[in-house]
Amino acid sequence: MNKTRRFHSFLPLFLLMTLVTLVACNEPEEDKLIWQRLGDFPGTARASATTFVIGDKAYVLLGRSGPRAGFLKDVWAYDIPTDTWTRMADFPGKPRVKAVAGVIDGKAYVGLGAIAAYQDSSLYRDWWQYNPTDDTWTQMADFPDKARNDLFCATVKGRIYTTMGYDGGSRCRETYCYDPLTNTWSMLAKAPETYSGKAGFSLGDDFYVGTGFRGNNLVRMFKYNTVNDRWSRIENIPHGRTLGCGLSVAGKGYVLLGRFWSGALNGGRLLNDVAEYDPITKGWTQLKPFPGGARQNVAVFATENLGFVLMGEDDNERKADVWSFRPQ
Repeated sequence: MNKTRRFHSFLPLFLLMTLVTLVACNEPEEDKLIWQRLGDFPGTARASATTFVIGDKAYVLLGRSGPRAGFLKDVWAYDIPTDTWTRMADFPGKPRVKAVAGVIDGKAYVGLGAIAAYQDSSLYRDWWQYNPTDDTWTQMADFPDKARNDLFCATVKGRIYTTMGYDGGSRCRETYCYDPLTNTWSMLAKAPETYSGKAGFSLGDDFYVGTGFRGNNLVRMFKYNTVNDRWSRIENIPHGRTLGCGLSVAGKGYVLLGRFWSGALNGGRLLNDVAEYDPITKGWTQLKPFPGGARQNVAVFATENLGFVLMGEDDNERKADVWSFRPQ
């Protein structure tokens, strides 16, 4: 009888502790970003586009208008202060998806990418310079290794870095650096691991890259220091994904959107979440979801204090909407 009474008195305490544990495990999302929807992109709605920023203009180019077709080579300039778009000269190379880009001394460098993900004959290694002054393109030195798709790219202190690509037969760990002053590429320390659909951003002398898919949805993230040519592990991102995106704004890094993959092309579920990385605390914070809805293969760019998220796709269509956010 006494044992029964003790059990009954313990039950409410057990339920309370369970509830507290569940709440603690499901950390509340923080409302730290102010989102604004801007005017829609006037060109063809697309996914897997490429972007770069020169001065107060962002440039959006390439991508695809269909699920696995409709490859594009048009270029558009977005005037950030006035929220207006202008069509520019087409990209002179072949149409493609997932090209990479960087900007140094007022000129952009664009290249690599693919027109079919799993055929090495459909991967590209060409490299082009864009001059916004006269809207012209000049071909530069090709990427020195096998053609690559699905690369992570970052521009840090006058050089452009690429890593973790796919060469049509295998995932690659090589890291390369492009120097526009000499128009040459150099191989650096290999990445510790490599994944499909990774995401990342750059802060100061470092760039950060990880998550993605390799057998499952990964949460591992790595930092590369460009001064010491050294890779190191950082805290895991809260939720793994593939085909997400990353950017840095006001000293913080952001990884958002993508797909929690389950092994089929459109398997799993699309994500609308946003995670913020603080390089000072070296930790992640889960923020309120992106208000434009879950999607993958979006384009992003940033100014010093504003981030921009645009286009992409869900399981039904390519998108043309444009959003900005400001950390508060």
